Amino acid sequence: MVIGLNDQPLVTIVTPSLNQGPFIREAIESVLQQTYSNIEYIIMDAGSNDETHDVVAEFEGRLRYISEPDRGQSHAINKGWRMAQGEILGWLCADDILLPNAVQEIVDAFAIHPGAVGVFGGCEAVDLQGASLGISGSCRPDTWKLIHGYDYVPQPSAFASRTAVEAVGFVDEALYWGMDWDLFIRLSKFGQMVSIAPVLSQARIYPETKTQSGGIRRWRELVRIMRDHGEMRYPPGYFLYGAETVRDIARPFLERRRGPAAKVRPWLLARLEAASEKVRVAYLARACRGWFDDGWAGPKVSFDVPRGAVSMSVRGRVPQEHPELASQEFMLSF
Repeated sequence: MVIGLNDQPLVTIVTPSLNQGPFIREAIESVLQQTYSNIEYIIMDAGSNDETHDVVAEFEGRLRYISEPDRGQSHAINKGWRMAQGEILGWLCADDILLPNAVQEIVDAFAIHPGAVGVFGGCEAVDLQGASLGISGSCRPDTWKLIHGYDYVPQPSAFASRTAVEAVGFVDEALYWGMDWDLFIRLSKFGQMVSIAPVLSQARIYPETKTQSGGIRRWRELVRIMRDHGEMRYPPGYFLYGAETVRDIARPFLERRRGPAAKVRPWLLARLEAASEKVRVAYLARACRGWFDDGWAGPKVSFDVPRGAVSMSVRGRVPQEHPELASQEFMLSF
């Protein structure tokens, strides 16, 4: 796909939904109020029995609404994308929100990088009340890190070339939790992924989401994705997501404790968070390119610094058997 700077390519956005009535109005409005106008919007509803139908009816004529049984979210996305006419494809979950200039930013990036298979920006996590939980900034694409480390592509902020999606085979309908990650890996193997700085979306984080409630089954699926695409049996992401899973399983268990156990609950929760963060940081470092197996940094190391961070501490030592390294310099680039 080649998009000219002066063209207005059609962008298709698909929203898979099932009983997301409390959220879907905001998702719809966030798409229909985009500053970019050439958008095809398709809602694939799996047969909701809440207020979804009534909400969608208010936007009749401005979107395409299909309500019928499907085989899950991945199947719904594929059905929507296959009937779509757009040159650029994306999906927005019914409880997420696109920021007003998101699609224009995506189209501009494709115009600057006409050979790109996908473009993604940053994403802000919010709670049920819309309060910010932090921002995931977009980082430099790195296929090795994407396969073996973690999914750094925020799904609501990611769009792909239709040509590339058709070439790599659409979304894997056998996957339930990591289908977006798997797709991003296949796209990265196929061609150039481009990251842009702007925050493009808001993703709601709450206990009932698939990501938060997937537990050990989600972790097993993510491990399978890493092993299917990579060459390591125990990649950094195995431990990174493993620590996250243990924390998410143990936290509600500890929070429900009553009686004498409740007295030490704050201490146990603090210890749980500290242990999880220690593992996360250790394997996040290994997930970033440039680190040797023994923990030493290579000549060039890439590491993602969270947006809003005000300081960074770097510690290390020069081995006695290599005194020639004593004068080496450390340089940061942002």
